[in-house]
Amino acid sequence: MIVYYLMLIGSIAIGIPLCKVKHGKMFYCSIMGVAFFLVAALRSSVGYDYNLYGSWFLDYRYNIDFQIHFTENKVEKGFLMPVKFLAEVTDNYQIMFVIIAAFLAAAVMIYIYFNTEKAYLGVFCFLAFGVFFNSMNFMRQMIAASILLYAMQYIKKKQFFRFLVFVIFAGAFHVSALIMVVFYFLLQIKMNWKSLGVYTGILILYFIFSEPALRFITRYFYTGYQLGSSVEITKGITPIYTVFFGIFFVLAFIVRKRLCEKDQFNNVLINCMFFDFFFEAMGAKHGVISRFAVLFIIPAVTVLVPKVIMEYVELFKEKFGKDKNKQLISKAVVLSVFATFCTCMYTYMIVNNYNGVMPYQTVLSERGTENAEQ
Repeated sequence: MIVYYLMLIGSIAIGIPLCKVKHGKMFYCSIMGVAFFLVAALRSSVGYDYNLYGSWFLDYRYNIDFQIHFTENKVEKGFLMPVKFLAEVTDNYQIMFVIIAAFLAAAVMIYIYFNTEKAYLGVFCFLAFGVFFNSMNFMRQMIAASILLYAMQYIKKKQFFRFLVFVIFAGAFHVSALIMVVFYFLLQIKMNWKSLGVYTGILILYFIFSEPALRFITRYFYTGYQLGSSVEITKGITPIYTVFFGIFFVLAFIVRKRLCEKDQFNNVLINCMFFDFFFEAMGAKHGVISRFAVLFIIPAVTVLVPKVIMEYVELFKEKFGKDKNKQLISKAVVLSVFATFCTCMYTYMIVNNYNGVMPYQTVLSERGTENAEQ
């Protein structure tokens, strides 16, 4: 638990002073990238999928179930083939987690460096919203989501073909990424009361007809996700995450005009936050649906949320005109409420063992325990 809080506190304590000096932002992003890498790379049995991925690695090493995974598309080829190659070289599956951790840390921190003005807020949100915890569990999907980060620029440039190339590449690691072909268009729809009403109607229909629709779809596709096949299908996740994303979507929606006047691409980011809320809400009935939120979450929390928070600071600054004291007080209140709320959510996730991240242990401590027992 301590390591998680050290990262959260460090993201702000190190970030604020560093990002104020020349080249400090680059240095800060490098430090936090290394921290993310080390915590993820050295973990042992942390994350619900850790042992699953480890067993796959060993299966591929000894050719157990490899042909089944390959021919029946149990695991996407973009992930399966590199892991198979690695398994031929070594029987230490921890190497796989080291490589994944390095890729995700680099991809996220480079994205934050170039796209988030106040990098420390982006990193703080990456942690507080549980995205780092996701990266230690939904690893294939997080790889796909990290690739999609770099496709976002082509929405802004209206270059569909280049966007499609990134989507197909991401789909090689997790097939869910292919849905982004549709969202190339949906993310550009202006977020307003009209579009919000349409999406609300879709959500209502989903809650009414999800079970018969799921039975029909899984008869032909994703047959392993039939009703009753797993707890993720039968039951929903706690609605608290829906509320969490819903609150920040509402905050963004209120100041959407101000955000879009400064940069029209902010509309895409607001849509990303909405679809995080949208799929989390769907997940309240069938937990597996919430997985789609992972595809939108990184740009929403690392770029949009810092912009929204600073927009409210600017809004109060304008309201109080030349009264410097009230401006400072309002800024302190906004940032304090934001930090407190996010820290409470972060604590909730840790205490409730979100995605199996507790207890945190490393391969080093585990080996030390084994040596002591010997």
